[in-house]
Amino acid sequence: MHPPTSWRAHAAALSFYAVFSWLVLDHGLSLTRNVLGTGADPWLMSWFLAWWPWALSHHVSPWFTTLVWQPAGLNLAWTTSAPLLALLGLPLTLASGPVLAFNVLTLAAPFLSAATAYALCFHLTRRPLAAFAGGYVFGFSAWEMAHATQHLNLDVSLFIPWLALLVAWRCEDGLSRLGFACGAALLAIAQFYVSTEMFATTALVAALAWGVAFWRVPVWRQVLRRLVADAAAATGLAMLGLAPMLYAMFAVPRDIKLPPHWAALFSTDPFNLVVPTITTLAGGALCLPLSQHFTGFVAEQGGYIGLPLLLVLVFYARRGGNMAAFLAPLFCGIVLLSLGPQLWLGGIRTNIPLPWALFTHLPLIASALPGRLMVFASLVAAVSLALFMAGLPTGAGRKAAPRLAAIVCLSLLPAPHEGTAVPYSRFFRPGNVQHVLGPGAKLMILPFGAVGPSSFWQVESGFGFAQTGGYLGYPPGAIQHDMPIMRMFFGLQSPDLAGSLAAFCHETSTQYIVAGPGTNPAMLAVISTLGWPARQIDDVTLFTVPAP
Repeated sequence: MHPPTSWRAHAAALSFYAVFSWLVLDHGLSLTRNVLGTGADPWLMSWFLAWWPWALSHHVSPWFTTLVWQPAGLNLAWTTSAPLLALLGLPLTLASGPVLAFNVLTLAAPFLSAATAYALCFHLTRRPLAAFAGGYVFGFSAWEMAHATQHLNLDVSLFIPWLALLVAWRCEDGLSRLGFACGAALLAIAQFYVSTEMFATTALVAALAWGVAFWRVPVWRQVLRRLVADAAAATGLAMLGLAPMLYAMFAVPRDIKLPPHWAALFSTDPFNLVVPTITTLAGGALCLPLSQHFTGFVAEQGGYIGLPLLLVLVFYARRGGNMAAFLAPLFCGIVLLSLGPQLWLGGIRTNIPLPWALFTHLPLIASALPGRLMVFASLVAAVSLALFMAGLPTGAGRKAAPRLAAIVCLSLLPAPHEGTAVPYSRFFRPGNVQHVLGPGAKLMILPFGAVGPSSFWQVESGFGFAQTGGYLGYPPGAIQHDMPIMRMFFGLQSPDLAGSLAAFCHETSTQYIVAGPGTNPAMLAVISTLGWPARQIDDVTLFTVPAP
């Protein structure tokens, strides 16, 4: 029997997670004048947070819009639209705008992930210190902290440990089949309406976990067979809630297509397991000469587990027992899948094929990025650490638990995140674009695509114009053949850009090119060669596209 735990231990853990999240992500930044992140993705997510209430209040479909990539438009069900986050942030969005809503949700994400992992680890161990360490390792993992710089829809990962906790309760007969099915269905629906990719990979890893458990722990097989029926019941219930978005995904026209090499570019480099990136305070800057060659970019380099935690996993696996026999191969299997279709070593792509190559030919799951599977490996590592600490013998071993927790937590200590000043614009202030250019103007905004805040400026204007282009994810398939425009989307120059840009604007009936603050002077020089009329308005340069 474990001694009863005071509520003060739980309150202390949750308070620490909340304060620590603020120290790492905000540390005094204004929540309305700064966005807690870098790059263009925070503006993308701010667009979605504002889009849902705007679309519903204007009686237009929230699943499809021609306000971006006009005239064809975009099926938003295949983007990171995250309607559940828009609903949760709605009061803040209506009161003070989507920037505040984005920032508050960003602050809450690691706290909630840590809290649910704490609940899972405490259920398995009944020891507050072990549960605290497990919650910290998951909620402030390298994966969580990397994605907290840009990807709110991925950073909200609390549903994963929550689902694992439901499974544990069900296996212990703490839940009826109906109770488990309802709870799992609600979690599945919530995850789907935050990130369809995380929904798909959660289902994949759940199947992997079931198979590993059936293989490695024969005494669990009767319970595991029962879980199949439980999962089927939960799936049936979940489909009722998923139906609206599934209909939008498959019944509404779509033109979303990722390049086939995307999975290989966003895979985990094995060196990243022990080599931190700059999002980790302990050694991140020192290891930059190596980590800067990892695949993807910093926000996707979340594979760091750290040598101390890896050693704990090895010692825990050697200890034996049913949970160790299950968790150790599960961790290895997840890591192996996260390495992608071909092996990368220190940023060098080899020709060694890996298991994820099988998934690149399957529908839907082929669009998932394998490196993002490390969120599941982080949870397995967190649970393993908690169980290892709880299993330390009394006396000297038990006294070593706090020191062990401190070493592991310090090895994962995240670096304080940077914020970005909100690029408020005089030209894009509410109502001004409509006043100057008329309602429904068709604009191309510079900086273009993934290198600028055009998504935010469209929100700031009150969705007062349609964009030729925009940034709500990867460009539609119909655009991808136009290499000069694709290069411009990623901030790259092309020798034939001027002619391609003019043709693209004429094909899409674009009326104006608006060069906002931060536009590359080289881009302005390219447009100047076209001889289009230009004028300065407020803080932008406005080029009028002549009739073809």
